Amino acid sequence: MAIEEQKDKRISVFDRIIGFMPKFYVIGTILIFVYTLVAMARLGIQTLKNPEETIVPAPPVSQGFEHTLISLIIEPIVTSEFYQIIFNTLFLYLVWILLFLLAPIAFYRLKHFKFFNIEIEIEKQDAAVYEVFSMSSSKMKFAAYLTSEEFQLEISEEIANSKDFKTPLIYTLDCAVDFYSDQLGLSFTYDIYTLNQFKKAKLPKSIKAMLDKSIQTSEPCITNKSNSDSEYYKNFLIHYFENMDGKFVTVLNSYQTEFDTFDKSLLKILQNVIYDYYLQYNYIYEASEKLEKNETISPNN
Repeated sequence: MAIEEQKDKRISVFDRIIGFMPKFYVIGTILIFVYTLVAMARLGIQTLKNPEETIVPAPPVSQGFEHTLISLIIEPIVTSEFYQIIFNTLFLYLVWILLFLLAPIAFYRLKHFKFFNIEIEIEKQDAAVYEVFSMSSSKMKFAAYLTSEEFQLEISEEIANSKDFKTPLIYTLDCAVDFYSDQLGLSFTYDIYTLNQFKKAKLPKSIKAMLDKSIQTSEPCITNKSNSDSEYYKNFLIHYFENMDGKFVTVLNSYQTEFDTFDKSLLKILQNVIYDYYLQYNYIYEASEKLEKNETISPNN
């Protein structure tokens, strides 16, 4: 049975090419060095037969400082057949390597390949793309949840109990913290400042400088630490917003989580949705109060 199953398996042309490409790379490398050895041998034979022809003539003597660095040092090297063979070999080998970097199918079976400062991790590319797509779609699902009827009922209770904007915003950001931790394995903390509190807060100057950009663009701003920064540095995402309750600045920060454009969109959607719910509740509350007043006044009349 095992033999029959093996016979039924067909090896595609693509698989055959992948299996042959590493051998093709080794063969090409060997041919380049064979070319070098043959060229060196031919040059050696010519030197032994005609030693006078292989001597590089010295540059003519001239007055003053007419001999430059190029004419004294570089020109003899470039005109030398020996160095030309060396340069041709290095050039061919560099082109050969770059060819396989541009077509990494040759190293499809390798997990990690490094050439100078260029690194390729073949098998991890698909996993990284899938991870980014999965996280992005999860964040958008949470944004969709914020507009659901279920969440609208929850947040309406928070607004009714508090009758301000900041309380339902804190409730929703707490939900976002739990979602990031449980669903994405990411963590962050947040603070909500009034504009005056933000200016007085003990935050890095670079973070405070982002406030002007957020005010001008009406968009959240991100600053993520670089790889060279200390692990004690933080990544920040800030957003300025203004409503009838005042001027506020929301600051998200994390030591490990790097914020991206989806986080920016999610924070903006979150605050806009909460404010819309807040305005709707106030409108309905004021309308119901006026209606009750009218009903109490009309019987007396």
